[in-house]
Amino acid sequence: MIAAEPRPHLRAVADVLLDLSLDIEMLGTTLCANPAVVGEHMQELQAIDMIAQMQRSLAALLQADCPQRALSEMGLETLRTRLHELIASDPGRLN
Repeated sequence: MIAAEPRPHLRAVADVLLDLSLDIEMLGTTLCANPAVVGEHMQELQAIDMIAQMQRSLAALLQADCPQRALSEMGLETLRTRLHELIASDPGRLN
């Protein structure tokens, strides 16, 4: 059985999230090239990296043929837990 393609608007949102993750990752890389910035803003730079990772994880979820399985396999535990909490408060969200 061939899985249905994700809805076009979800594919578009996933593509934008992936583009944004690359943009923010390049910003972080640029900032990391400056030792003074790294010395003063290490936590902020780590947050930038986490945002990019979350964007890629959300994009993968939107592109998944089986969102429930994609969510259970999501590597970022904090994001996976948050999404599980949101879904538990409204079980129809993932359909």
